[in-house]
Amino acid sequence: MPSSTMGRFALLQFLRVIGTLIVMIGAMASTGQAPALSFIPHAAAMPMAFVGLAVFFVAPRLLARRWKTRP
Repeated sequence: MPSSTMGRFALLQFLRVIGTLIVMIGAMASTGQAPALSFIPHAAAMPMAFVGLAVFFVAPRLLARRWKTRP
């Protein structure tokens, strides 16, 4: 596998991990059960989780589509 392919794969996986972390932080902040996340306003916690879902599902697809070679 060429190094550019490995780099692209690593970037896609990195985006998925970051998206998962954003969803988890947003969900924990919205419940109010995590005192360490008390600085995040409740009104911003759920939109933050939805942004994390978009990063997890949409961003890798957009990048993969952008990287496809044209026939």
